[in-house]
Amino acid sequence: MKASIKWLKEYVDFSLSAKELSHLLTMAGLEVEGAEEIGDDTILEVAVTPNRPDCLSIRGVAREISANLEIPLKKVPISIRREEGEGPEISIEDQELCARYASRIICNVKPGPSPEWIVKRLEAHGFRSSLHIVDITNYVLLEMGHPLHAFDLDRLAGKKIAVKRAGVVKEFQTLDEERRVLNNDTLMIWDAEKPVAIAGIMGGLNSEVTSSTVNILLESAYFKPDSIRRSAKRLGLATESSYRFERGADVNGLTDALDMAAQMIADIAGGTLTKISDNYPKPYAPQEIFVRHDRINSLLGVHIDKTSALMFLDNLGFQCKSEDKGLLVTPPGFRPDIQREVDIIEEIARLYSYDKIPSTLPVMKMQTMPDSTKRGVINNIKDFMVKSGYTEVINISFLNPSALDNLNISVDDKRRKPVYIKNPLRKEDAALRTSLVPSLLDNVSLNMSRGERALSLFEISRVFFASGERPPDEVLQMAAVYCKDMSDALWQKKHEGFFDLKGVMENLFNELKTESYSFEPDRSCCEPYLHPGKSSSIKIDGEVIGSIGSLHPGVAEKLDLTGDISLFEIYDLKRLLSAMPAGIKFTPLPKYPYVERDLAVIVSKDVTVAKAKEIIACIDSNIIESVSLFDIYTGKPVPPEKKSLAFSIRYRASDRTLTDNEVDALHSDILRELERSINAELRS
Repeated sequence: MKASIKWLKEYVDFSLSAKELSHLLTMAGLEVEGAEEIGDDTILEVAVTPNRPDCLSIRGVAREISANLEIPLKKVPISIRREEGEGPEISIEDQELCARYASRIICNVKPGPSPEWIVKRLEAHGFRSSLHIVDITNYVLLEMGHPLHAFDLDRLAGKKIAVKRAGVVKEFQTLDEERRVLNNDTLMIWDAEKPVAIAGIMGGLNSEVTSSTVNILLESAYFKPDSIRRSAKRLGLATESSYRFERGADVNGLTDALDMAAQMIADIAGGTLTKISDNYPKPYAPQEIFVRHDRINSLLGVHIDKTSALMFLDNLGFQCKSEDKGLLVTPPGFRPDIQREVDIIEEIARLYSYDKIPSTLPVMKMQTMPDSTKRGVINNIKDFMVKSGYTEVINISFLNPSALDNLNISVDDKRRKPVYIKNPLRKEDAALRTSLVPSLLDNVSLNMSRGERALSLFEISRVFFASGERPPDEVLQMAAVYCKDMSDALWQKKHEGFFDLKGVMENLFNELKTESYSFEPDRSCCEPYLHPGKSSSIKIDGEVIGSIGSLHPGVAEKLDLTGDISLFEIYDLKRLLSAMPAGIKFTPLPKYPYVERDLAVIVSKDVTVAKAKEIIACIDSNIIESVSLFDIYTGKPVPPEKKSLAFSIRYRASDRTLTDNEVDALHSDILRELERSINAELRS
């Protein structure tokens, strides 16, 4: 909003400099963003917030200056000196969207250029001069803040006005000669036959005032703000009128603007005025708001006496009645933003001056809040992964459903039924993610495209599943990806990255003191994005909680990924945390030495190490301290369909030193149990 200081002084006698006035307005809530010298005048650029449509005019800004300086606001006399005949016929068919419509007819005008003083003021405020009839409507818009529109009366069928929606009319040509596509709900101004303007936004080319216009109909109306906002946005048409109407015009002040413009046109363009036609079906009834005096002081933290509060509000145009415990306040029609007690208190604070309100720190007790047990464990997991060489990533919680196609996820999988977002940031990411894996693989793809080959990434975050009810089910998951790059390695490690990642998982379980875990190559539980021969399920107490393995070659090809890529996924981190012991028990260091024996057996290739260790662990003995695998061998002299497993078994008793005889006897029992259970043979 541009505001001329000279023009403002026509309403308020003040002697402030442009800098002082800028500070005053800024502290009152109307930030002055700049000032421009034009001849003997200064034009202020005032940033008016959306809730203050009353300040989108010279008169509105002057009212603020008057109230803050406690200098009377001059009243510009508005009077019609002569009226002849009746005004036009007006019907409002949609009273929900148009609360009031007033107009006057001005006959026998002589269109021409505007006086120089009008042209200069308009140009200083960013308006281009046209015919004086149009210029006057813009001039009054700037001074009074209410939009007006002039129609060529002789181009209006039936010489009457109707306010109603577009209905079946689908197109309308506006003053800028553009054809606008309408919808059924667009509010229009009609004559007896056709629409002649888009209400509150722009007039039509079919009723434009030109240099040959003789008679005009001058419009001043009030339109529902959200209706104008929707239409302007849908049409992509922002005008000075729509800017004000969509913020809220003054329904009671529209006739003042109409009369001012009509008399100016009569004085400058000649012509005679008819009486006003004013269709106002349901007059505006202002809401009374009770403001508690003690609430004013408690909210602002300063003492403002009732007399001062009354004066502040009176200066702003509010009607007030003093009550025992406060004020009964009626906001003026030009302040549609005032609806609650706190709104009134804010007005009092503005006039009292924010500068006078002391800055005080609130008194409050500060204490640290300990992490919850769950949060603390999750932080420990993150610390462990970082110490293991992994970098935490944080991806957005959205998913492109087509990403699941690349992972070979079946159509029956619950991950294929995500929760969709009504207003996604991108149409590609239209759902909440059901797995962390797609995002991690996107991270790998991005880094590889930048030349990074060795990657160790992990993420702990929530995924979302449709529950049939709102909100969706949220599950905390964990996933990691490991890309092994041996190109710069000094010592060549021939094992695959899967075993490195599996080692990290085992160390994590040990860190969490979880002993009941196992890795089992169960094809029925294998993820479709993992290599079927190089993957396994992760189990806790026999229950599948996740999966680990090498990336399926077909998936890698779809994603254009190369190299040794392994990943694991924990489907529900809560299940892993529940397997942690409630507490840690410490036992004394052993007093007696251990005896260690090796045992190498030949078994079928489909026998897992976990199965063999499980059999040993089930032996009824309290002196087996640990069982460790130290070798797997295939090749001659082991038969092709078999493999050799070599275990190191440690024996120890807590109350004595073991003898060779009892160790040998137990060692033999273990061999016999392996022979019985999995057809193992002692390797010679």
